[in-house]
Amino acid sequence: MDEEILRAINRLQYMTVSQVGRLLYPQAHDQNRYVQRRLRSLVEAGYLLRLRELPTPRIGSAPHVFTLADRGRRFVAGRGDVLASSYYRPSEERAKARDNPFMEHTLAAVDVLVAAERLCRRFQVSMPRLLNERQLKRSGVRVQPAGRADAPRVAVIPDAWFELQVSDDPSVAIALELDRATEGQKRWRRKIAALTAWAEGPYRRAFEVDNLTVAVAAPSTPRRQQLSAWTHEELEDIGKAELADIFLFTEASPVETGPFELFFSPCWYPAGQGDAVSLLDLPEEGQPG
Repeated sequence: MDEEILRAINRLQYMTVSQVGRLLYPQAHDQNRYVQRRLRSLVEAGYLLRLRELPTPRIGSAPHVFTLADRGRRFVAGRGDVLASSYYRPSEERAKARDNPFMEHTLAAVDVLVAAERLCRRFQVSMPRLLNERQLKRSGVRVQPAGRADAPRVAVIPDAWFELQVSDDPSVAIALELDRATEGQKRWRRKIAALTAWAEGPYRRAFEVDNLTVAVAAPSTPRRQQLSAWTHEELEDIGKAELADIFLFTEASPVETGPFELFFSPCWYPAGQGDAVSLLDLPEEGQPG
């Protein structure tokens, strides 16, 4: 189980106790006490680096964040796993943890990835590829935002990118955008123009795949509706309305919503549209086994 913990933290870069518990011990009912003991022993043995606590919530205690330390990195590399990053400095990891907006945003994206990995563990769904934000930054593609000839070129770096394959169906490629309700309309619309330019050319070459869904996780229904409307307006203004269907929005919590419901139930809304759809389609024979 220690090996499984280390490999999971390598894939997702940062994890809290509760995230490890949801992924590896979903049936446990001990308030993650066993996970806490396992992580503590891995820290003491030099496999994990325990970063500072997040801000104390209104209810409960502040969670610690864990990432691989040198010994853990050597261990997973020795097992044949590709390290999420070849660069590691403990002081820089601690500095990132002190950046509360960055870490809270990163962990919110990890919540979605944990749900995706849980889906693959329970159903006939696989994840052929996963790239976290750190990996995406190393190969960020710069584009000229669609419909904005006077705008500077920008790097397009989603919060994560992964593929999900249901049974023997073709893989669905998903670029995750985690919204924390901090961006105004102007900045959001610039992001959509850049994502549109990325989706139409550089993305396909860089990832060697012919499909893309931009999955936007919003914190509330009003915010989801707002982002959807802004995206629809921007696509109309830049003459790319036909791409509205690749932008899907949800306010469903990846923590409180079961993995099957999050990915297979109609809780995602295309840009500017009121009817919900599912992120993944069920195979013809029904629920994946």
